[in-house]
Amino acid sequence: MNQQNHTAESLKQHWLNIFQQGLSCGKYPLKISDLKIEFPFYGDLLLLHHQQNNIDMNTLLPKTLFHFPLHLQREEKEATEHSEFIPFLPHESISQTLPISEKLALFTAISKDLILKEFTILLNRFPRLHEQLIHRFLIETYLYLSNECFLREVHNRILQTLSPHEQHIVVAHSLGTVIAYNLLYRHPELKIKNFITLGSPLAFRVVQDKVMHPIIRPAGIRGNWINFYSHDDFLTAFPLSCAPFTFTPPICNHEISTFANRPHEIIGYLQHPDVVQKIIQPFLKR
Repeated sequence: MNQQNHTAESLKQHWLNIFQQGLSCGKYPLKISDLKIEFPFYGDLLLLHHQQNNIDMNTLLPKTLFHFPLHLQREEKEATEHSEFIPFLPHESISQTLPISEKLALFTAISKDLILKEFTILLNRFPRLHEQLIHRFLIETYLYLSNECFLREVHNRILQTLSPHEQHIVVAHSLGTVIAYNLLYRHPELKIKNFITLGSPLAFRVVQDKVMHPIIRPAGIRGNWINFYSHDDFLTAFPLSCAPFTFTPPICNHEISTFANRPHEIIGYLQHPDVVQKIIQPFLKR
């Protein structure tokens, strides 16, 4: 979500850079070039539907709340396009040598996460209000959950990269985990070695009400369903361990730590050593 300003190639490269950083830190005898990686992109479909998201996922504040001078917005965009700085994990150890300003910024980010986490817990108890907020601010999520035409368009993009004659490891993040679940549910012929979900909102009732029912373990998952959630991530800080996710075999839930100031972004998940290890584990056994 919120990736429609990327191209398919630039977003794929962003994910690969993060994953490569995790591989390098783990010193694995494996290169990205050794893997066959498909990266289905559907961000442009939102623009085709003449819609755009209205909220910043790091703050849960409307994007139009602050009005910066246009030249500053342009400079920030150009800096993003021409540089790819990916911070390293872990972030949680606060060094005594950090300047007081950086310590305050980190503590402020942690406090914000705690407040927003309580807010999302409250919303989960009121699914109708939760749905209204999603409709108002997270238009891409609402389109996918409520518009069958948009859902089919997204699924068709993904199915072009999945062959029923090959085994796949599916790695999905955020709204992508909901999409992947729905797609695997509808296509039991696919052979999924492992299904790895990162920062999944499937724990929320408003999402559960919209996915395929009954909620079951998709038949195409031949190996493990491994779910990573972060206690820093106010949007998805819950495991998939309670009903309706009490499957057999069970979902393997792992709690990790991401970034306090960017808790839900892919940079905190895809380079985490536990995530990297689970993704490449089948290749190390060969």
